[in-house]
Amino acid sequence: MKIVKGALFVILMVALAVGAFNLLFVAASDYFGPFYESEADQRRNFAIWLLGNAGVGMLSIVMGVVLYRRYLRRARV
Repeated sequence: MKIVKGALFVILMVALAVGAFNLLFVAASDYFGPFYESEADQRRNFAIWLLGNAGVGMLSIVMGVVLYRRYLRRARV
């Protein structure tokens, strides 16, 4: 049961982190206007968004595992 709870906690962390990143990305593009004027700029923008999502996802997975392990250690005491 601990594994299931841990997996759900990590999934929640990933969903919240990626959602927050996308919200900030959309808000910034809405505030500043389109970030691209040509095909190359549009590809660069997509790469930034895609790699940003991957980075935030990986970081949130690591942080979710670390936080859940800390929670389990404190729960035993």
